[in-house]
Amino acid sequence: MSPGHTSAGHTSAGHIGTLPPALSTWLDLLRLAAALVVFLGHAGTQRISAGLFHQAVGYGEAAVDVFFVVSGFVIAHATARPVAPPGAHRDARGYAIGGYVIARAARIYSVVLPCLALGWLMDALGPALDPALYAAAPHFTGPAGPAELASSALFLDHVWFRAAQPGSNLPFWSLAFEAWYYLAFGLLVFAPRPWNWLAAAAAMALAGPKIAMLFPLWLLGVACQRQSARGPLPPAAGWVLLLTPLLVLAVWDPRGQACVPYLPFTADPRFVWALAHDYGIGLLVAAQLLGVHALAPLLWRWLCPIARPVAWLAGASFTLYLLHYPLLHFIAAATPWPDAHWANRTLVFVLPPLMALVVAEVTERRRTAWRRAIAVLVGQR
Repeated sequence: MSPGHTSAGHTSAGHIGTLPPALSTWLDLLRLAAALVVFLGHAGTQRISAGLFHQAVGYGEAAVDVFFVVSGFVIAHATARPVAPPGAHRDARGYAIGGYVIARAARIYSVVLPCLALGWLMDALGPALDPALYAAAPHFTGPAGPAELASSALFLDHVWFRAAQPGSNLPFWSLAFEAWYYLAFGLLVFAPRPWNWLAAAAAMALAGPKIAMLFPLWLLGVACQRQSARGPLPPAAGWVLLLTPLLVLAVWDPRGQACVPYLPFTADPRFVWALAHDYGIGLLVAAQLLGVHALAPLLWRWLCPIARPVAWLAGASFTLYLLHYPLLHFIAAATPWPDAHWANRTLVFVLPPLMALVVAEVTERRRTAWRRAIAVLVGQR
């Protein structure tokens, strides 16, 4: 399962705008931790590593909830003050809309397109190395064909009653959710009022109930950003909001439920129970972000020494999230050792993060180049 979701989740916090440095670093920590939880949960399964670090298995959906809230927060912050560049010959709204579309497309496609290509290659080669391993991979029916790749690239895998994935890349499901949230939020922000609400509702109607039911979770991050933009809460409230989620998680196990978002949508009442867990995680993340914002000057003393390395590592978290599952299967299939052998376990736990750091150098760390290329394609300077 994904975080993404984090993915996922999946949006760079960096040190953008006027975010307090402590809060910016905390956002980086959250998305890095969520990506690692998803990776460890998948690497720790029985068929990949004979269950090493099996304790992380089942936390993937909770990690994706973290990604969604963080993504909503950062996108809301990035669109808080849309302005036109100096000397613009178009109105500010036109530049803001174009900038939003280009920035979101560059963020997603800088990672999605290379990872789809690499995933297809590994799925094409891996089954010949270990057919039994791939036969046990969830919902894997072979390398994705042109139609399946197009569906994934257009984020249509989970509209309404569909439930598809590109080859073995199960975590891709969260991107099929988040891309629709980008669209609906862009309509809310940039479409003329009062039609913006109708336009956003129409986007969710096209996406279908499964995607729409988690949109308020993403909007929790937006609401959290809007609240923080009004100014920090009192320090006493900040401590309560910072520490309460830790106390709740000490007694609550938020591991994945029976009904998960990457399965086909049904009217099963268990979906309501699963949604309650998703929103519970979202509320805890939002509360903690407000607490960190309230205590930012104090927390910065401890976060400052790790800010740079955390930001650098988090700059590869999206790539790790989207690439690790096909890579895990390919490594496990290619190694000659049994699943429980120390050499196999070393490779499956070390190679994917290292590979993500390498691939990130041409994906999410090169978003400026991707933005320029997309701007040229759409004809905006």
